[in-house]
Amino acid sequence: MTLDQLKVLHTILESGSFRAAAEVLHRAQSAVSYAIKNMEEEFNLQIFTREGYRPVLTPEGKAIYKKAKLVLLQAEELEQLTEHLSMGKESEIKLAVNAICPLDGIASVINQFSKENPVTQIKLSIENLGGSIERLIDGDADMALAESFVWNDQLEDIPWMKIKMIPVAAPDYPLSQSSVPLQKSDMLSYVQIVVSDSSRHSEGKTVGVLTGGTRWTVNDFSVKRNLLIAGSGWGMMPEHMIQQDLDSKRLVRLNYPMSSQLEVQILLIRRNDHPVGPIAAKLWSALQTLKQI
Repeated sequence: MTLDQLKVLHTILESGSFRAAAEVLHRAQSAVSYAIKNMEEEFNLQIFTREGYRPVLTPEGKAIYKKAKLVLLQAEELEQLTEHLSMGKESEIKLAVNAICPLDGIASVINQFSKENPVTQIKLSIENLGGSIERLIDGDADMALAESFVWNDQLEDIPWMKIKMIPVAAPDYPLSQSSVPLQKSDMLSYVQIVVSDSSRHSEGKTVGVLTGGTRWTVNDFSVKRNLLIAGSGWGMMPEHMIQQDLDSKRLVRLNYPMSSQLEVQILLIRRNDHPVGPIAAKLWSALQTLKQI
């Protein structure tokens, strides 16, 4: 039994037919059938039933395929390892970062990393909401600091940091004058300033955005902050990003209990189906030093 035969078996079952497998593998259909026939003759057993249009595994075939998937996975991991070990130092590493992450700490890590690895350039993109994970999945980033996402077996992630989001407005904004806890109906009566999702081809995400109210949409948090200070509306902001504004009373925290416990989980993520170069591995480890315990 050869690795190539196992790949043929896997492709037949993934694609649904011998003909489709031949197209995927860029081989003649007779070559695909021959590979399976050789396996059956070598071990004197039948892998597929010969009934029906679609290939169906026999009980023996199911047992073989179960082990074959493990062998193919191990072979892929070995291939990635050898490719990783043979790689030289990368000339560029692309990092996509969610805009709510504390950039001071990230900049400090990148500065030190660049001093130690001057040949490698860092390409940093700041994204909103689903933008950073989308760049990673699309292959436009080598790693990302992104919000929690639906599980994907192509990705490897570690919890990195929780970002607290709080509702704020200018001190003279009407909502700031309330002496009693605000309700959702109170909030909907005023403009909410929100940041748009920078993802390009997935459904736009929102965090802390109320449905049914009036919104002003901007493309980054610095513009949002300026509009909030100017009294144009209210909005949810990362607490660390506006701490100085809270201390100086340029912004005040609104008494809105429904959003008082809003936290966004940020993950450090990379692809597990692509080889990781030695420099990217070092940056991955360096970014972990910022992880909240």
